[in-house]
Amino acid sequence: MKTKFLLFMTAFMMILSSQAQTVITVDNSVGADADYNDLQSAITNAADNSIIYVHASEINYGDITVNKPLTIIGYSHSDSDKETMVDYVTLSNSASNVRFTGIHFTNNFVIDNDDTLITDLVLENNFFDNTIFFGGNAIADDVIIRGNIIYDIGTNSATNTKYTNTIISNNIFYNNLYVFYHESVQVHNNIFLNEGIITNIDEETGDLEVQDCIFYASVNSIYDPNRDGVVFNNCLTYNDLNSVAALVGNANIPDSDPLFVNATDDVFDALTDDYTLQATSPALGAGVDGDDIGLYSTNTNFTFNNLGFTAGIPIVTITSITSQIAPGGDLEVTIQSNSN
Repeated sequence: MKTKFLLFMTAFMMILSSQAQTVITVDNSVGADADYNDLQSAITNAADNSIIYVHASEINYGDITVNKPLTIIGYSHSDSDKETMVDYVTLSNSASNVRFTGIHFTNNFVIDNDDTLITDLVLENNFFDNTIFFGGNAIADDVIIRGNIIYDIGTNSATNTKYTNTIISNNIFYNNLYVFYHESVQVHNNIFLNEGIITNIDEETGDLEVQDCIFYASVNSIYDPNRDGVVFNNCLTYNDLNSVAALVGNANIPDSDPLFVNATDDVFDALTDDYTLQATSPALGAGVDGDDIGLYSTNTNFTFNNLGFTAGIPIVTITSITSQIAPGGDLEVTIQSNSN
């Protein structure tokens, strides 16, 4: 584990060496050689705008509170043996310019800024087991939520749904999305599984427009994603066990198999599922402005990653190593590296 860690960090540091931010390493594995073994301690002692790399571990890093601008990068949220896990997260006042990527969050993720506006929050390539709450008395503004596996965003109450000027794209939802400030929220190129729905809490003041999304269910009843105040444009629906109610909106593709490369039901499996569209998929080029419907938009520079690897960070893997060495013999190691 130490050898893999040092190889990874050498490549990682080479990428970041030209940047002004301080780079901090955290690893709670037994015997690890890192700056910290406790994530909260690293956050507390970090200077503003530091980059914190949180190494993969079998041990959850526990609860954390962030109250300063930081970039926190995990190794992966779903790699079979190299996963970075964090439990309960609180973003408090002064947590603007915060970015999380490559982390499996095993509890709630709470934005709890009671006194000051939080801006420029990026949640990218993460796995959220529970709800993302925007629950502070103040608002979170300029938010990007993309490339994640998400249970819920918000609740059916404005109290927990205070985010504005937000882009929600290229995510897999396995439950629901709640929006209050619909005028400034963009929802496009997501996949909703498990009868997931989108709710516009403030539907009396106008409609939320949803574009280029796929709604995929495996239920014996009729699946109906429609809710008052939500208009769907260029979206595709499918229920492989029954049917789907016609969506309210324009240019939608009703109850048609999206023809994913490999996905046989409405339960996401990071290790086996592939939501890339086959060459004969009805969703290819059927989105707004000729975009593809679903996760892999042709009109953006973002690429969804099943395992939550962070773009631009090289992944170094030891593929083989000599199991037994004679006294004075050589250790033979095969290393494979790729950049996401």
